[in-house]
Amino acid sequence: MASTQVPTSLSSFPEELLARIIAYCVIPPQVFPVRPPWHIQPLFFPCPSSLVRPTPHTSTRARFSPLLVSRQFLRIGTPIYYQTLHLPTAAHAARVLETLVAQPVLAGAVRRVVLGCVSLEGARVLRACERIEDVDICIDVYEANPQGDAADDQDAQALCDALDQIDLKHLTIRRTSDAYLTLTRPKYLLERIAKAVPGWFDLESVHYALKISSTPATRPLAEALSHAPKLRSLKGQLPAIWNDLFLTISKNPTLEQIALYVEGVDGILHTTMYMMEAKKHAHLSELIKIGTSFIRTRAHTTAAALPSPPSTRPSTPLSASRVKEVAAELMTPRLSQNMSLPVEGSSHVS
Repeated sequence: MASTQVPTSLSSFPEELLARIIAYCVIPPQVFPVRPPWHIQPLFFPCPSSLVRPTPHTSTRARFSPLLVSRQFLRIGTPIYYQTLHLPTAAHAARVLETLVAQPVLAGAVRRVVLGCVSLEGARVLRACERIEDVDICIDVYEANPQGDAADDQDAQALCDALDQIDLKHLTIRRTSDAYLTLTRPKYLLERIAKAVPGWFDLESVHYALKISSTPATRPLAEALSHAPKLRSLKGQLPAIWNDLFLTISKNPTLEQIALYVEGVDGILHTTMYMMEAKKHAHLSELIKIGTSFIRTRAHTTAAALPSPPSTRPSTPLSASRVKEVAAELMTPRLSQNMSLPVEGSSHVS
């Protein structure tokens, strides 16, 4: 009988299994926090906000460590590591671009790019990676001239030109706290993205990771999404007040669900101002019910003292002699059927 050889070390496992194991260690989460440009605190500084620093298990150093175990781990894990690129600044994008130029094979492994800012370097990374399926864009402010002409914003133009060359499946749009939709760069980016949507034939999901409103700058994108041929899922932050932006997108016949959420909360209430108005539109309301997690509201009840039932006993207690008479009458069925029991103090009529 042939004996089965049991693997004695991790390196002796099949490479397909090792790839699955390493993927759990090096692939970052879908939502990776981007440090704002004004933040100068070190990574270990205690801060309650998850947007300021990544948690320890998602840090770049922790994700990179498995690649240093052995040459086998480095060979297997490097393409997996480069599946998602997080580029919080233009400097990060420039360094990644140097690596991709030096090793073009890594560019073919990239599937998702998270841009923490709008930059020419980030646009060049998008152009270098031909197999990108997912782009996460954080819209910021054009510091040189926030209210100036879009023609002067070469970073935004380069990014939009690069997006035109990609067939995206998943799109996420964010913005910094000071990137108001009335400024030139946000308006220009939304306008160019709306024009690019008809060319994204495989677009399946869109995530508005910001509180979006219905304005002249946002409506063209909503109208373009309402005609996307393969759009299945829409996700967005719950608007504070009613607007018809999601209603417009819900007209897309391929859309299967709309997921609304509030940051830091597990679900939303049915009684918000937006949901009260959304219930008036049957199809929109149905899509939201399918994709959204709701918080069930329970009635707050208080314990009330219930009045005791009225007593069936006579108000005047029977005397001992009368008790004997009643007992004797009950022992005689015919008598008890033919006469009523008088209450003490009342007259007996035969």
